[in-house]
Amino acid sequence: MQWRQFVRLDVTLDTAIHPEHSEFTPFLTLTEDISAGGASIRLLKGTAIQSVSQFYLWMALTLKSGEFHYLRLKGKVFRVTEKSMEICCCTSNFLNLQKMIYRH
Repeated sequence: MQWRQFVRLDVTLDTAIHPEHSEFTPFLTLTEDISAGGASIRLLKGTAIQSVSQFYLWMALTLKSGEFHYLRLKGKVFRVTEKSMEICCCTSNFLNLQKMIYRH
């Protein structure tokens, strides 16, 4: 039984993380799961995002037709947990559910 407001889907999406105010260098990563309320993002230990409160996530969605859609969502760090010796997982909340879709 799911006790969350939104159901999480185990899906790996290519994601770019950009700071809101140049607090760190943008970087590429992958999601671990995603929901309408947020996403879990893989991080290397020591990634500067751990101390940042808000950032932008660019997520690439590939359709069966081969067309790409890019979601630009504002996110906020909710929790960072250790997964292994080198990897952490950042749980983030989306701050604006009014997504902007960019087609390529």
